[in-house]
Amino acid sequence: MSLLFLLAGLGASLSYGISDFVGGRASARLSIVQVLVIGEIFGALLLWGLAGWYAEPLQLGAVMLIAVGAGMVGAIGVAALYHGLSQGYTAITAPVSAVLAAVLPILYGLQSDGLPSTLAITGMVIGLIAIVLNSLAGRANGYQGLWQGLVAGVAFGVYFILLKYVGTVEETFAPLAFVRSAALLITVPWLLVRPGSRPNGLGFVLAIVAGLFDVLATSLYVLATQTGRLDLASVLASLYPAVTVLLARFISKEPISPLQRIGLGATVIATTLIAL
Repeated sequence: MSLLFLLAGLGASLSYGISDFVGGRASARLSIVQVLVIGEIFGALLLWGLAGWYAEPLQLGAVMLIAVGAGMVGAIGVAALYHGLSQGYTAITAPVSAVLAAVLPILYGLQSDGLPSTLAITGMVIGLIAIVLNSLAGRANGYQGLWQGLVAGVAFGVYFILLKYVGTVEETFAPLAFVRSAALLITVPWLLVRPGSRPNGLGFVLAIVAGLFDVLATSLYVLATQTGRLDLASVLASLYPAVTVLLARFISKEPISPLQRIGLGATVIATTLIAL
């Protein structure tokens, strides 16, 4: 297992977890769509700036189309996820979307790359269990929130697959700038329909921070897919709910449920097995 792959995958998970936590704090002060649009605008500006700094050429062919598609499908996934969460369906929407987001790239990776080692397969299975347990919150109310979870999970799974073909190790920022900019094609119309109240200062800053950590996470995930297997990269990146749970515990003093404690332990075991 490449050390660069492992660091990139775990770095993506850590950054996604921080982005999710900070974005949650921002959404307590702003509407969800305001948080998304602010984060995406500043994330896109950062990526375009980095692309210009490193003089990366604009890929106007298939790579651009893949990047635009990835950005739009990812934004659809976020919209479905947040719709379920805002309706109070977290117990169904969150774990369903999280596990599908990891399973689809796993299935694609197994088809394209063949079977990994037995330890890695075991790590992926335990990782999926950890993802579900760490995503659990609240109490389920029948199947309410299921369709949002399915839509979000499929969208995120396709997003993670498409990111493998967005850029290379040498060229990352320009394609990802297309990804982030294309997401605005979904979120800006959403904002125009539901503008919400005027953003306050702290919420605005938190939304920017969440967006920048999401950019870092996506960049590291792309690096992981370029230096290792897609299926393993997707599992490592999808372990981010463990980071969010720990941040909520130590910063916001939120309790950790018994199932989440098991999930945190499973996260450590899964990471260790994948790294071996």
